[in-house]
Amino acid sequence: MDNQKSFGQQVQETENDPIFKKFLDKNDLTNQRASLVVFAPDTFMFWYGAATDKKIKQLPKQLNHFELPASEVAEVETDGMNLAFFSQPLNFVIPTFLDKLAQAKVVFHENPGDSKKPYLLTTLNLSNKKLEQILYLDSSLQK
Repeated sequence: MDNQKSFGQQVQETENDPIFKKFLDKNDLTNQRASLVVFAPDTFMFWYGAATDKKIKQLPKQLNHFELPASEVAEVETDGMNLAFFSQPLNFVIPTFLDKLAQAKVVFHENPGDSKKPYLLTTLNLSNKKLEQILYLDSSLQK
């Protein structure tokens, strides 16, 4: 994370990585990007790459793979977005998203790290410029 609380440099390094580019081309994911934030009570981890429902036959050893659980989710869609979104400070992006969910009366942990499913997945379709922010919901909080 840089001084601006963003992962812009890491995102750019990933975008420039020939292994990542080849993986996207080979798996028809060139127009898909994603970030995953996994929260813990006092910290979080951030990953950047692509998200897909497709079964990936061979993942390069330099890349990570996560299978997210089936879950009820809360989602906010935004049109007209681009890769610059992933360079914004997370201390702006995450509270803004959570405020939208709260205004929509979505029930979630005040600290996402307290959730049994502490995942925030953000996907961007570069073709139609549609961004989806998806918070996995803890079923124990749902009515």
